Amino acid sequence: MGKGKLTEGKIGLRLFKMSVPMFFGLIGFALFNFFDTKFVGELGEKPLAAISYTVITMLVMFALAFGLGTGITASIGKAIGEQDELKVKRLTTSGLILAIILGIFLSLIGFPTITPLFKLFGATNELLPYIFDYMELWYIGVPLIIIPIIGNSAIRAQGNTLIPAVIMGVCIIANIILDYGLIFGNLGMPRLEVFGASLATFISRFMTLVASLGFLHFKFKMISFKNFSVKIMIESWREILKIGLPAIGTQMVIPLAVALVTKLASEMEYPEQLVSTLQVASRVDFFAIAVIASVGSVLVPFIAQNFGSKKYNRIKQALKISRWFTLIWGTIMTLFFLYIHDDIGPAFMKEDQGEMFLQYMSEFYLLVPFTFVFRMLYIVETSSLNALQKPLITSVLTFVQMIIVYYPLAWGLSMFFGYKGIFYAFTIATILGGIVAVILNNNVLKPLGKLTIEKQQQ
Repeated sequence: MGKGKLTEGKIGLRLFKMSVPMFFGLIGFALFNFFDTKFVGELGEKPLAAISYTVITMLVMFALAFGLGTGITASIGKAIGEQDELKVKRLTTSGLILAIILGIFLSLIGFPTITPLFKLFGATNELLPYIFDYMELWYIGVPLIIIPIIGNSAIRAQGNTLIPAVIMGVCIIANIILDYGLIFGNLGMPRLEVFGASLATFISRFMTLVASLGFLHFKFKMISFKNFSVKIMIESWREILKIGLPAIGTQMVIPLAVALVTKLASEMEYPEQLVSTLQVASRVDFFAIAVIASVGSVLVPFIAQNFGSKKYNRIKQALKISRWFTLIWGTIMTLFFLYIHDDIGPAFMKEDQGEMFLQYMSEFYLLVPFTFVFRMLYIVETSSLNALQKPLITSVLTFVQMIIVYYPLAWGLSMFFGYKGIFYAFTIATILGGIVAVILNNNVLKPLGKLTIEKQQQ
């Protein structure tokens, strides 16, 4: 088991080595979403609109998993920085048990809510059969989503991003191949259309589950029931959830905002194509943001370990490097997406299938790329806040940005500008969120700077 290996060595080089595997893993995830959406889009406008509605539910599941994963990474990373190996094992084992319980609970409540929930989002009766095809098996497989995310979060807390990236990469390649086969009936597989996309996800996620648990137990030896008790498990849950619950709250705000805006879009002209635009764009954007998302992911264990070891100057230097890189990369992506804005929509749907979809996508990418730098800064700053044991600040900021600013602004501006009002509102809320995140994180870092000076003077 690693012992605070992120607390030594060159900061920029360490972040780079950790970020590269994470980047390829996240790009793979983006490619999975791209092909999943593209293949279903080739079935027609209605199947694409149907899985666009399901994105809201999936965001909720991933919000729970990634929020809990943030708690796992930050708490285990801090324990590693404190050189407490027994605590690392207890946190990992207890975290996995919590993931199993959460996964089973979500599966049980998912089935009865499919019809009322998606009707609430604005889905028509015509789309419900496609939604059922996708969501029924997806709900059964919820534990297969949550448990590997928690497992990979524990591995990343060690400072190892290569193994989670390889696990993710194999899962994604399998998913794309299975998508191609099961959706269209290629490669000797049955043609299952929308259900095929769900089945492909189920199979590939099961592979991820086996791999992540295998590495945790056999390589890192982080799973242990020695001297295990319910009391120890509850204490570990408390420590994980101290960060995990606010992180979950942060993540849950996003699907709530998406649901509200989707409902708003469902009441406008050409609702199915507008909803498809918003959901497809969220997947396309990830290609621009993936590099910084990888930086944000590695900042959590890096800062957590150094926070546990009280090496505050390394935290400040890591953030300085990350911010400069974010500004450069964000500018490049802004220019690139503005250049290709007319070519993005046709990658998902032909003109004779959705003329308005193509128009919406083109207009969206003439405006929204200007938010990229601010969205990326938001990722870096909030990752830092979570690792510094300040997840509540992130939760409040995200709630204000998405619920207090974005949705009311989208509703108000759509009264004057129609569907473009949603685009304008997203742009304004995102820019403000990025700026405020930097200011808040700087305020948290100030006391650490004083502690660093005091330590140097001693």
